[in-house]
Amino acid sequence: MPGDLSDGRIVIVGASLAGLRAAETLREEGFTGSLTVVGDEPCAPYDRPPLSKQVLLGKAPADTTALPMRRDPDADWRLGVAATGVDPLEKRVMLADGESLPYDRLLIATGTRARPWPNPDEASLDGVFTLRTSDEAGKLAERLAAGPERVLVIGAGFTGSEIASACRERGIEVTVAERGPAPLVGALGGTLAKLAAAMHRNHGVDLRTGVTVTALRGDGNGRFTGADLSDGSRVEADVCVVALGAV
Repeated sequence: MPGDLSDGRIVIVGASLAGLRAAETLREEGFTGSLTVVGDEPCAPYDRPPLSKQVLLGKAPADTTALPMRRDPDADWRLGVAATGVDPLEKRVMLADGESLPYDRLLIATGTRARPWPNPDEASLDGVFTLRTSDEAGKLAERLAAGPERVLVIGAGFTGSEIASACRERGIEVTVAERGPAPLVGALGGTLAKLAAAMHRNHGVDLRTGVTVTALRGDGNGRFTGADLSDGSRVEADVCVVALGAV
């Protein structure tokens, strides 16, 4: 690393895989200055793929998927506080707790978040989940372990398909609502998507394609009870997982 880049203050916003590997690589390449990593989740960087597999199946707790460190990046970890903005003139990162961090160079590695259900009131019903973070995976795994009669999954992409598979392995009835003609059609193409649809149905998944969910319904106590579909049908369920991709 050139001498004029080997010191100073670097702030990395995002404490997941990209932020961790960037911090490690900076040290490996000879950076000797101040290094700060900011993350809005309170836990150390962790692996996300197991959340929709081993965690939902009850084979691993949500807090045991930490990413291994290749080396200690000797960073100041600011976890559990979100970065809310950047002042590029003063070169400061603004934090949700009111503090600000000075930097000479800034790496924004914030990744994605789960796309939320568009109606906030419906999204706040007890029993409606998204699945992106360790906390969300832990709460959903607890709800599945309690043995709901039926789970509704909105979206049949990779995450939605894995959730449906986990439900069936747990012996839980599951309905998947997918607006496309088949699961994963955008990622796999028409032929393999038809095979994926057959695998779902052979595994006992109630797969509804070519439909959208128009409303989530709850009871007088704010608990999710089911959903209305665009074809006029209604699905009665105890749990809903919104798997509409990432933002």
